[in-house]
Amino acid sequence: MRKAIMSIKRAGLVSILALFAAAALYPMLFMILTSFRTSVEYLRNPLGWPQTFTYFDNIVAMFNNFDVVHLLLNTIGYIALAATISLSVSIPAAFALAKLRFPLRFFFLMLMVASMVIPGITFILPDYLLMTNLGLVDNFWSVVLLWAATSLPGSIFLLTTLMRGLPNEILDATKVDGANYFHLMTKVVIPISAPGIVTITIFNVTGWWNDLLIPLVFLQTDANKTLTAAIATIAGRYGTDFPLLMSGLLMASLPPVLIYIFLQSYIRKGMVIGAVK
Repeated sequence: MRKAIMSIKRAGLVSILALFAAAALYPMLFMILTSFRTSVEYLRNPLGWPQTFTYFDNIVAMFNNFDVVHLLLNTIGYIALAATISLSVSIPAAFALAKLRFPLRFFFLMLMVASMVIPGITFILPDYLLMTNLGLVDNFWSVVLLWAATSLPGSIFLLTTLMRGLPNEILDATKVDGANYFHLMTKVVIPISAPGIVTITIFNVTGWWNDLLIPLVFLQTDANKTLTAAIATIAGRYGTDFPLLMSGLLMASLPPVLIYIFLQSYIRKGMVIGAVK
């Protein structure tokens, strides 16, 4: 009887997880199928299957109508700069909050936590006025700096939690051996914390890649836009060409999906490294 109940519970859990998986995979499947269809074919039957999987005109049209390579390089460059700035600030800050003793340490940590609950959209107007005064509107540095700044509270909080699990014995032994602060960070703290740092970087990178609001507000010139922001303009330019729109969305969605697929081992390690000493 107990085995039957456990089997029923397991079957119910699997069914619920299957529904969530289907809901998550359906948009990607819809984009893939629609990108192989013509506009006429889509209008006749929006939910139908493509007549052929060798129709690549929508992908070709994306490269012809949009400088996809340039937009891709823009996005990768902005993300690389933002990640460099974010990690350069968040790693030392997290180590200080986790391992050093100084006045108001707990206050600064709580300030980080409090800033995480404030919706980012509430800062758009002050950020825009700030970037206008700095002359950075329609300049890629506005996006890079805002991405890096908005990622700091979450990155510092998570890295602080992770670095609390670093063995004090190793840190003390390194100091006794005469290591300075730079050597301690580069040879001990960062290597041990690498899985967590990679995990946080993955979360930040995927968030920046999918970000539409900041690039759309602060970058007006097409040559400066990110891939996601440029593809968002397809609906306005080619409002009835849904297969072309789906092709663009598919191109923008694939990199984050591939990142999670190939780096999932780091994500698993990073999620538990601070929980077990």
